[in-house]
Amino acid sequence: MSSSGSHWSRQKEVTGSDVPVRILIFLVKILPFPVLACMVPFVSFFYYICSPVVRKSAADYQRRLAAFSGGKALRRPNAYAQVTSFSLCLVEKLVAWSGKTSLDNVIFHDDDVVELKKRLSEGKGAMLISSHLGNMEFLRCLASYGETGVDRHVPVTVIMDIQMSRHFTSAINRLNARYGLDIIPASQIGVDSLERLQETLESGGLVVIAGDRTSASDPGRSIRVSFLGGDAPFPFGSFMLASLLNVPVYFVFSLREKGSFFCPRYNMFVTRSDITFDCPRKERTVRVESLCRQFAGLLEGRCLSYPYQWYNFFDFWMFQDKESAGANEQEDSD
Repeated sequence: MSSSGSHWSRQKEVTGSDVPVRILIFLVKILPFPVLACMVPFVSFFYYICSPVVRKSAADYQRRLAAFSGGKALRRPNAYAQVTSFSLCLVEKLVAWSGKTSLDNVIFHDDDVVELKKRLSEGKGAMLISSHLGNMEFLRCLASYGETGVDRHVPVTVIMDIQMSRHFTSAINRLNARYGLDIIPASQIGVDSLERLQETLESGGLVVIAGDRTSASDPGRSIRVSFLGGDAPFPFGSFMLASLLNVPVYFVFSLREKGSFFCPRYNMFVTRSDITFDCPRKERTVRVESLCRQFAGLLEGRCLSYPYQWYNFFDFWMFQDKESAGANEQEDSD
């Protein structure tokens, strides 16, 4: 988790070392999950007290959500509940990477997951666009153990930024060496990495990327979309990548079942986009923006249903406006 700055990539981890995570990993190895869950409120209290930015961003998000839903999504804002949900999510990740979970903890629905499984069974690849709502890491971990619900090995390559949580990442790598094997840092996307992604797809695998955080290297390259009643920046690169890979795109959300605090189960929702990129180059940008709007609309609906599982603890709406204002001021001074 991060503690300061405006754009998410400029924020710092709350803790300056990986010692707290290493202690937590030790406890994960020796304690059953219900006991670990009992410790979560204490971990949450530490994060809540030590990070005013987390408190503020959670409260701002919840106020916006409450106003957008007319009070239906939340009876009253509760930033601590959101931080507690995030802390539980961290514990769940560690438990999963320690090998103490299975596909039995995932609830599938009568949606496009049936088509996705059929496609993977036939050895055909696909692209998944996920988010920081819920716990997509849980599904990636299961895939690394071969638990996908498909009767063949499904390679998974994930594009993500690992610098922002390097202490947590380092600790998980010591817990399970598989963690970092299939990750391509978002800052390193180029010709070589695109070839690697194509190889994953050609071998009937999955390419996974988050669609709700703008680029750390170029935060201004974004698509402005209406989201929860405000204008928010979404990453142009995530959706442009879909056009370059030109395979079916599925929006995937992994959300903790309500009331399953001590024995978490996750609802997996899968929606295939009807947007394709077999089109002239000049039409590509229009379709990329349409893909982004589709994702934002689905994300918005899931936020309304699972309000406390939003783990973007930064100023999600206003950063782009601040950057633009700063750029304009600089131009005026020049």
